[in-house]
Amino acid sequence: MTEEKSGNGGRWVMPSFEEQMAIVKQFHAETLLFCPNPWALRHRYINQETGEVVRARCDRWDCLYCGPRKVDQWRHLIKLAEPTLFVTLTKVGWTIEEAARVYTTVLQYLRRGSKGHGPDHDGARPAYPLESFAVLEEHRNFAEVGFHWHMLAKGTDYLHKQVVSDALRSATKGRSYIVHVQQVKNLRAVGYVTKYLTKDVTHDRRGMREELREMIVPRLDEQGKLVQECSLETVEVMSRARRIRYTRHFFPAPTADLRLQLFAGLGDVNEIAIDQAAVPDIEKVLGVGDENEPQAIKASWVLYEHDEFSREIEVYRGRRQAALVEALTDLRAGKPMYSRRVLSVWDYQRKQTRAHESNGKP
Repeated sequence: MTEEKSGNGGRWVMPSFEEQMAIVKQFHAETLLFCPNPWALRHRYINQETGEVVRARCDRWDCLYCGPRKVDQWRHLIKLAEPTLFVTLTKVGWTIEEAARVYTTVLQYLRRGSKGHGPDHDGARPAYPLESFAVLEEHRNFAEVGFHWHMLAKGTDYLHKQVVSDALRSATKGRSYIVHVQQVKNLRAVGYVTKYLTKDVTHDRRGMREELREMIVPRLDEQGKLVQECSLETVEVMSRARRIRYTRHFFPAPTADLRLQLFAGLGDVNEIAIDQAAVPDIEKVLGVGDENEPQAIKASWVLYEHDEFSREIEVYRGRRQAALVEALTDLRAGKPMYSRRVLSVWDYQRKQTRAHESNGKP
């Protein structure tokens, strides 16, 4: 099909392959069509049962190809969880380590409640059986405000704003108390929270934590001989706290099962197999296990090296060109490459990336 009717009754002629490729390059839209990661460009997945071959992807949140697709997938999963409340905790810290401690403390405060003090139970507050999904946002005025937590919660239809404020004040030792609590009346809250999934955090804002490690220390014994002695020392290490968190029972079933259900509904069950074979970073960041994955599906797709590693920039450019030609051929043949939702996230992520680059951020 080379032409279609336009809305005003005229006819619109599809650009030629060369013209379409020029348009894609002019507006830097290649990342809508393929993953540009050098590792992904030289690897493929092959289905051992059918022989089907697909391109690999890096599966990173900050990738303009993979990130928007991951956001779209997790939006679907969160919708299945049916959150009832949207909560924002402001000024929770200037490192992920600090913000993570605040998040945990607030959640415990709300879940445990309090019987109060004395025979009249002064200061008593109810316990809220909350389950939550939370994403950390870096405020624009980071030097003054730091991070915010955006949470989608379930388990209760009502959460007293003052109780949440008191919880935040207690967790931050009085530094912060401003919170926002509102009911989830439509899916905009889900979109608002998940759009921050693609925002990565630089290492200098991860923070440090103390860890007790066993060290081998050489010393001289009473006879003057060199011996090795084991001792415990406290050292500072880079924090492994996560910027994306959810509680154990937020989702109605293991996420692996939900993903399988989701892709089955979308007509592409193979997507979950490829995702699981790739060991996506969402598994590591969110702590999602794969013990419930269908083993037969996982084993059907195998990763292999399609092209040899090369440091030559021209080789990389050639592989990008080949990937673009392949993607445009599929697109012109009618193969769905992306949805409007993916396009929206891609546009937002690209604008954020450009803003960071113009501000000189890494």
